[in-house]
This record gives sequence, C-alpha cells and structure tokens, in this order.
Amino acid sequence: MKAKIIKAGISLVVLSLAGCKLIPENETAAERQEVLHERNYCLYKTPEASVEQNCDVVYWLNYWLDGDEMTWAQRKAEIALLSDSPQDLLRKVLLCQGKDTPYQDKLRSQSWALSLIKEFDGGMQDMLSVMIYHPSQVLLESESAVVTLSKINGGQSTRIEEQQALVDQQRQQIEEQRSQIEQLLKIEASIMDNAKGDPK
Repeated sequence: MKAKIIKAGISLVVLSLAGCKLIPENETAAERQEVLHERNYCLYKTPEASVEQNCDVVYWLNYWLDGDEMTWAQRKAEIALLSDSPQDLLRKVLLCQGKDTPYQDKLRSQSWALSLIKEFDGGMQDMLSVMIYHPSQVLLESESAVVTLSKINGGQSTRIEEQQALVDQQRQQIEEQRSQIEQLLKIEASIMDNAKGDPK
C-alpha cells in the first residue's frame, strides 16, 4: 500500500514537471508567431495613398532579379529615368547591385540605401539593411582596399623603375669615367715613353 502511494506521488510529480515544461514552450511558440505576424516587409507601416507597392515584397524581389539580368549600360539608362521619390530611390539601389556596377555608382547607391533605411519604418527597413546595405558595404571596403593596394604597388613599381634608371645612368657615367681614365693613362704612358726615348 505504502509502495503504491509512493509510486503515485512520484508519478504526479513527474507529470506536473512535464506539464510545467510544456507551458513555456507553448508560450514561446505563440510569441514567435506574433513576431512573424508583426514583420510585414512593408516600406511604411501606415503609408499614404501615393506609396506604390508598399507591402509587395515579391514585386521588389522581382525588380531586383530583373535588374540583375541587365547590363550596367541598361541599368544606368533606367536609373536616369527614375525620380528621387523613396520608391524610385529603392529601384535605383536595386539596379546598382549588379557585379558590373562601377565603384562610384555603388558608393552613391550606399548613400541612397542609408537614406531609405532611415526613411522607411516597415519591415523592408530591416530587409534593405541586411540584404543590401551591409553586404555592399563589405564589398566596397574590400574593393577600396584592393584599389589602395594597387596604387601602393603601382607607386612602388614606379619608384623601382626610377631607381633602375638612376642605376643605369650611374653605370653609364662610371663607364665613361673609366674610358676617360684609360685614355689619360695611355696618354701618360705615351708621354713617359717619349721622355725615356728623348736623351737630354
């Protein structure tokens, strides 16, 4: 009888502990679902009527992918047609993400992206920051470092060439001086020979 009561008590403790463990997990899952519903990937949480494609993330992703298939010349022509509205600035930023975009244009795109991150208040703000601004910043810093190293290497190559030219010039001067010394020695030897052969 005592053993049955102890087993029943242990079973109740185990069940209550297991039940306690399940409650926080369910609450955490509910919180995650709530966060997912909050993140709407809109440009603005409460947009004006004039804001086009505000919550259409598929539109913006397709625009980005379509731009990636274009050449830089085509994208540059498209950028020239766009205005300075936030939606057009986002289009410009997306068009500047191609591999063949020149450094200066990538740099200008970063400035546009930063202003949009500050302008937007919806979930697109985070997406723009994580998917475009930060990776582009890393690439620009790497490219800048490569350009700087190339300039340093170019400067060193120029200095080496200049030093080589100086060495060649000095070698030629030494050769000329050696030739002059040999001529002077021949003249001196000739004078000495004449002096020996000329009895006084």
